[in-house]
Amino acid sequence: MKIFRVRSDHDFWGLLPVQREEFVKHARFQLMNMRDSWPSLSFYVRDPVRTKRGNFFYLAGAGCLAYDEAVCDSDLGETIERSGEVLTATLDDTEERFYVFNATACYNCFDRRNSIARWTPDGTVPIVVQKFVFHVDRIGDCNLFKIPEMKEVGLFALVGRDEPEDEFYAQYHALGFTGLKFEEVWSDEAN
Repeated sequence: MKIFRVRSDHDFWGLLPVQREEFVKHARFQLMNMRDSWPSLSFYVRDPVRTKRGNFFYLAGAGCLAYDEAVCDSDLGETIERSGEVLTATLDDTEERFYVFNATACYNCFDRRNSIARWTPDGTVPIVVQKFVFHVDRIGDCNLFKIPEMKEVGLFALVGRDEPEDEFYAQYHALGFTGLKFEEVWSDEAN
């Protein structure tokens, strides 16, 4: 099995909120359901000249995934929904609807004792992780998840436990979507 950190590819569109104050007030993305308080937000493309459109978009400072209709309507969209809730938003210029994934699957699977990290003074948040180690047996049903220590910014994908057609990582690649990067942070082959 392997675990990848899921990140936005900054060669693709980054989106900024038109109503910044409303976004900041509601954009917690820290394992809480937000559907009831999520306003109808509009976003604009930060740098449309030097970046290109992908299927996934970067929402600055949000620690979530944003994606287009093609992803939503695919098998990958169903896989994403199993790991949290999906909120809607629009692109300001075109009024095109896109989707914001708020991950609520969180597993206490980070092996703090055997990982190598530099921590905040209170020891609760890793500033830099040089070596990730995980307790894979603590990862629940969702293969797209967060860990408590990095709940604001970290999103991880487990690969190799489920059938490829049920895994986020494999579906993303098989369907040819764009806009994300995957950094392998752990493998049981190396342990």
